Amino acid sequence: MQAERFECRVFSGWRRATLALPVVESLRYSTGLSSDMMTSPAWFTSRTAAWHNSPVVVLLEQEGKPAAAVLFYSRCHLGLPTGVVKGGNHTGDGLVIAPEGQRVAAVEAAALEVLLLPWVHTVAASLREKAVPTPAAIFPHADQVWQSRAINTHLSLEDGFEGFLSRLRPRSRRNYRYFRRRAEREHGLAFVPRLQVEDSIRAVEELRGSLLHPVPRGRSIMLDAAIRKTPGSFAMGIRDAAGRWMSYLSGWRQIGTTFVEWQLNCHDFEAASLSTVMRTYFLEHEAAQGVSQVVFVGGTSAALGRYCALDHCLDLVATRRGIRGIMARSLLSRLRPEGQVALLMQGQGQPLSVGA
Repeated sequence: MQAERFECRVFSGWRRATLALPVVESLRYSTGLSSDMMTSPAWFTSRTAAWHNSPVVVLLEQEGKPAAAVLFYSRCHLGLPTGVVKGGNHTGDGLVIAPEGQRVAAVEAAALEVLLLPWVHTVAASLREKAVPTPAAIFPHADQVWQSRAINTHLSLEDGFEGFLSRLRPRSRRNYRYFRRRAEREHGLAFVPRLQVEDSIRAVEELRGSLLHPVPRGRSIMLDAAIRKTPGSFAMGIRDAAGRWMSYLSGWRQIGTTFVEWQLNCHDFEAASLSTVMRTYFLEHEAAQGVSQVVFVGGTSAALGRYCALDHCLDLVATRRGIRGIMARSLLSRLRPEGQVALLMQGQGQPLSVGA
């Protein structure tokens, strides 16, 4: 399906985007995505606000009826738009609400429509999708590049915790057992599988500043609150003998699946691998509850990712044609040489289609 077959309406900014959200919620149910928390309006607005960005919602219609929605956010600096509009997390979730077979076309149509806004020079989007886009149509105002990459986010627990350990490399298997025993024996660390709201707030407050990359207080409060408001939400943690929180993990559970959104570890605690200790407690706990798989929202470490199922993600970068687009691409590539725009423009990954 080509992008021009959709009629698009763009709702930019908080006031206008709010008007579109009831239609977004209706589309989630009509397309069978009502259980996808990352496309829910509440989740989208909470995350957008927490990162001090501005929502850009695109509703797509066919024959005068709502057919799809794409959830973007405008990157802002000091409250002002930078001209970059993005959508989807690193693993391609939370971007598009559309029937199977129309997701790629909906994203392309929405991105090209957003690029018509006078203050936008770059649109970048990621979606979890295996289908290769059809050759892009030529649009006089835009250059666009699609590329594909592999992602690993779904970890099977169907054979229980011991089954998971059996799949690990011998050294990793030893580490899972060793670090937990050491944490308990030498440092008095204790696992708390269910945190009350007040404990969750306290843990986030204690840990946010001790991270390798500290999270601002306002942002951490909003992110934690967004998770707690998600149906099936949970929080767990590890604290030491003095009652100080050393690690925190939160997310939500749906039938047979646990979604991990956030993990915070005390960066100053170097006596044991807190990440591995928490992972051991968490996976053993979830397996004991009968959870069949764990989904790491936004991705997980390379060490654990190798044991997750292989999936695919598509990335799109669309930029204005002409000197403005060239300058924008050059500037973004210099400011963030490892960023999405730079990597796609350098041709890394597998190029799929280019509108030229």
